[in-house]
Amino acid sequence: MRFFFICLLSLSCYVSAAELYPGAPAAASDYAFLIGNWQCRYEQLDPQGKTLFSAPCRWQAQYAFDHKMVVDDFSLLDAQGKVTYAGRTLRTFSLQDKRWHQVFLPVQMSATLNPFTGHRDKEGVHLKVEQRLPNGELQPARFRFNQISDNGFVWESSKQLEDGDKWYVDMRITAERGGE
Repeated sequence: MRFFFICLLSLSCYVSAAELYPGAPAAASDYAFLIGNWQCRYEQLDPQGKTLFSAPCRWQAQYAFDHKMVVDDFSLLDAQGKVTYAGRTLRTFSLQDKRWHQVFLPVQMSATLNPFTGHRDKEGVHLKVEQRLPNGELQPARFRFNQISDNGFVWESSKQLEDGDKWYVDMRITAERGGE
């Protein structure tokens, strides 16, 4: 029975844009790969790529509103599996500007509700946002999903170095399909 459920879940990941809603372009299904349950490894990195912190995590995504929105929950776990940080992302595709509009809502933290937009190309899904730091300053950030396959993906966050010209990966999540 569990195998049957996994087969159904994997088939639901390949929803065409036409099934999302009439007139939707193919780009409306950019996040079909994300639907399901993922076991992950989170890493925080320094500008030289050295791992400063690592922990297990969980990512779960599903469609909402007749496949017009993707809702995904992220949880960072401690060694015993207890949630230490969590948040929800709401993703919706705009037929007007043909882009994804998204917002991340952290649990038990002040939400900045900074909207971000995204698009998919051959290398993955790319997102841009200006994050508001605790001191109120805006900091540009880039996120991307890459190495996308049926069984996994890599999510990376990049920050600008102080000189403003170069970027570095400051967080990485490596995900594999599975989990409850």
